[in-house]
Amino acid sequence: MIEAAISVDKVSFSYDKTVVLKNITLSVPSNRICFIMGNNGSGKTTLLKNIMGFLSPQSGQILISDKDVSKIDRLAMSKLISYVPQAIHLNTDFSVIDYLSLGRTPHIGVLNRLGQSDYEIIERFAHRLGIDMIFDATFNKLSGGQKQIVAIARSLIQDTPLIIMDEPMSALDIGKQVELIQLLRDLTKNKTIVLTTHNPNHALAIDSDACFMEHGEIIAYGNSQQLIQDDLLKEIYGDNIALDQGTITNSVVFDVKTE
Repeated sequence: MIEAAISVDKVSFSYDKTVVLKNITLSVPSNRICFIMGNNGSGKTTLLKNIMGFLSPQSGQILISDKDVSKIDRLAMSKLISYVPQAIHLNTDFSVIDYLSLGRTPHIGVLNRLGQSDYEIIERFAHRLGIDMIFDATFNKLSGGQKQIVAIARSLIQDTPLIIMDEPMSALDIGKQVELIQLLRDLTKNKTIVLTTHNPNHALAIDSDACFMEHGEIIAYGNSQQLIQDDLLKEIYGDNIALDQGTITNSVVFDVKTE
């Protein structure tokens, strides 16, 4: 039996009187990539924040590696999960290398200096993501896409068994999206990755799982290649979305109707 890295059991969450998550049950196996998809307002980001303990559900339970999220302290959580939010706003002019170094804080503490092994992991992921040439740049002066890549690198430098990303490819060009998907695929040798996306092609590009949400509920979950089919796409996104059966891989296409 494959161990579950994340287990969400009958979780419901509301902001005041607005119900955002409705009786969510989800199990993400270890060493897998799970793409969470759905229209805006479907509850994707709120689900991620509940999993990380940023928000507390009104009912249900969330386990990470069989540990109740509500009982994990912040230091222990920072060694279990690294997180990439949709947007990063810094109130100080950190250089890129300073920002990347924050990823090592859970392992060395706030006041301790980075060691050789810390610099090696920083340089490895910075080189893999093509940002080793901008170490001295000011983070706040980077483009949106550059900030996103640097934030992704920082999360990988944190070296946690679980990585959670909220729309990490929204500002990336197609080439960088492909590079990131390849890197994430390679990381599943010893990590579990959960990320949100608006592009089903991301989930179809590699062996992965897909979870579709609508109105705060999970309406479909399973292997991406098996799950992402015409009927489901049209149910969620409308009649102009279709699945193209390719010779190498399937892909989602759209058709803009002319009057």
